[in-house]
Amino acid sequence: MKNEKLENNKKVCLAVSESIMNGDWDKVDELLDNDFSYIGDGGEPMNKQAYIGFMKNVLCSAMTDMDMKFLRVIAECNLVSVDYTNAMSHTGVFFGVPATNKRVMGTGQFIREVKNGKVTAEWQTTNALGLMMQIGAIPGKK
Repeated sequence: MKNEKLENNKKVCLAVSESIMNGDWDKVDELLDNDFSYIGDGGEPMNKQAYIGFMKNVLCSAMTDMDMKFLRVIAECNLVSVDYTNAMSHTGVFFGVPATNKRVMGTGQFIREVKNGKVTAEWQTTNALGLMMQIGAIPGKK
């Protein structure tokens, strides 16, 4: 695959995350294929609308002032792998945990598949345990 195509795939994948952080839900909808599927952290798979709903109504309603850094972005064929950190403020209810107003750090990796300029699938793993410990949902080192 030509280097230009790989670089474009990277841009499309990162644009999804940037649009989520900016609350540009029309752009997220535009970047995801209608047959998009998401699998992450052992949860039930999500289709496009469920994914956008989760990002908008769960993640972004509870975590604000996101500052996501893309530490490593690697593309091969139609796949783009991203290792990231996301500093954010816990300002709303997150999985039943009331806002702590703490600045927390989310970390993880995802692989997104790109076909014809749209993201068709995402597989993600996050340090959910670490994040829940930071907001006090799970006892741990402080």
